[in-house]
Amino acid sequence: MPITTLLFDLDGTLLDNEIDKFIPVYLKLFASHVAPHLPPQKFVAELLTGTQQMMTNNDFRLTLEEKFSARFYPAMGVTKEKIDPALNEFYEKRFGELRGETKVIPSARAAVEWTTQNGLKVGIATNALFPRSAILQRLDWADVSADKFNYGVITTFEFMHFAKPSPEYYAETLAWLGARPEETLMIGNEWKNDIAPAHQVGINTFWVAPRTTRPPAETASPVGQGNLAEFVEWANNDCLNVIKPLPISSRAVRAQLAAIPAVMIEITKHADWRKHPQDEWSLTEIACHLRDVEIEINQPRLRKILDEANPFIAAIDSDEWALPRAYTIQDGDAVFAAFVEARRETLTLLDGLPEEDWKRPARHGVFGPTTLQELVSFTVEHDRTHLRQMRELLEIGV
Repeated sequence: MPITTLLFDLDGTLLDNEIDKFIPVYLKLFASHVAPHLPPQKFVAELLTGTQQMMTNNDFRLTLEEKFSARFYPAMGVTKEKIDPALNEFYEKRFGELRGETKVIPSARAAVEWTTQNGLKVGIATNALFPRSAILQRLDWADVSADKFNYGVITTFEFMHFAKPSPEYYAETLAWLGARPEETLMIGNEWKNDIAPAHQVGINTFWVAPRTTRPPAETASPVGQGNLAEFVEWANNDCLNVIKPLPISSRAVRAQLAAIPAVMIEITKHADWRKHPQDEWSLTEIACHLRDVEIEINQPRLRKILDEANPFIAAIDSDEWALPRAYTIQDGDAVFAAFVEARRETLTLLDGLPEEDWKRPARHGVFGPTTLQELVSFTVEHDRTHLRQMRELLEIGV
């Protein structure tokens, strides 16, 4: 499968920004701005703690902003409504003062231009620990502004549920783009945050590092290495068309099983569940289908494979359930919440399984010999199909 989608990291990749030096200056400026409202030392401590909460979030039901808020505001003894105007004012009026801490990478614009000129999807895969305003400003500092380029996604803490270095972050980013791991290339400079976790999800990588630099660990195998100018030269040599897909791993499957419902949660937050296009399922019917398949097909199959030796798995036509179960008149919000809870239970069932259990065999009524991992990958494909259906119904493009 040819590469159709490129993900670019921001800091250290598109923007010359030594984050270890940038963050202390950023914190000092931010603390001074909020000093009339909050004790600076406590503010910095809780801001860092809240950030750590986001970095380690593994609950696909919560956005990073929700995870941060649950810790930060109670710890500071203030309400979000009371202090957010001051926080927002910092990003609107003061954050720009930090531009001098960064430098333009001349080849960054050329790399993004090459990508768009060649008809590829482009996503900005920066760590989603900042609000959108801060990330848009840094894109502008890098001379690759969102006003100049049509990015398919720019990951920010308002809507993302996972952060780097979680593989789920990359799976979620791809779900927003409507892209598959095997058709994607990640371009980034940090091995821990960019290269290794993208590789875990099945995304090939280009490591932005001097060609003489040796990988710090054997956790990935980049298909290319060099600066952004060298990336463009490499890509111009038709290298994107000869990249081989990475093997599908249990970690990649698990990441997508959590990430795709996370995107479903976001796009349906203010949706009209009754919307019913001609000759198509309504949003409520899709939710009912997802719920019933998860509870009555996916979970029993997984338990059967884990409990029995090479069991037979019968094929079930779940599409026929819609009419007799009166999907159209059910409560869409409640139904979707039930699906989300069921998916949480599925992930709990899978988490902690030794690798050999993912390889446990089964015999499927249609697909023949299979494994637990392959059946879970079928669920991922099922999710992907209905996410696309939801987006079309809600007129949310990719």
